[in-house]
Amino acid sequence: MVQLVYFFIDLCLLRRKPQDLPASTTLFGLVLGVALLGGLLLSMTAGASLLSGVAQTLLDLFLMLGVLHVALKAVNKRARYLQTATALVGADAVIGFVALLPVTLAGPALGAEPGPDVLLAGLLFLALVAWSVLVVGHILRHAFDLPLAQGVFIAIGFDIFSFVVISALIQGPA
Repeated sequence: MVQLVYFFIDLCLLRRKPQDLPASTTLFGLVLGVALLGGLLLSMTAGASLLSGVAQTLLDLFLMLGVLHVALKAVNKRARYLQTATALVGADAVIGFVALLPVTLAGPALGAEPGPDVLLAGLLFLALVAWSVLVVGHILRHAFDLPLAQGVFIAIGFDIFSFVVISALIQGPA
């Protein structure tokens, strides 16, 4: 189990590739469970209700896995789905757990006068977003046989798409 944690940390440090993972539905289920727990914890730490946290986390996972499935099928690389999905979900979970630090730093100051803790939290969170985009780009480049820059570009596009869709579904139309 510790080796799996190290694998996903190495994946997030761009030292490993998604194809280094076994194509295992059991591993995928385990990683999904950890990601759901991490997403829920992150949402609740940010001040969301339990129901909202579950809905947002499930929507995010469903959207990511659905778009990945369609994209891999479209380029005739559907056989890579399980490993790529496991890598994306596992990397998202690692980065989500790391994101607890800036969210916790900003949490007590929400609604109050912004201080140095909020500035630090914002900078840390911005760095995590950039890191997350790079990690997803790294995973996508291996899954789709693309240059890293194209993988990063797709990751940015998907993050924007995901934010718009989930915001519209959770908060309703503006």
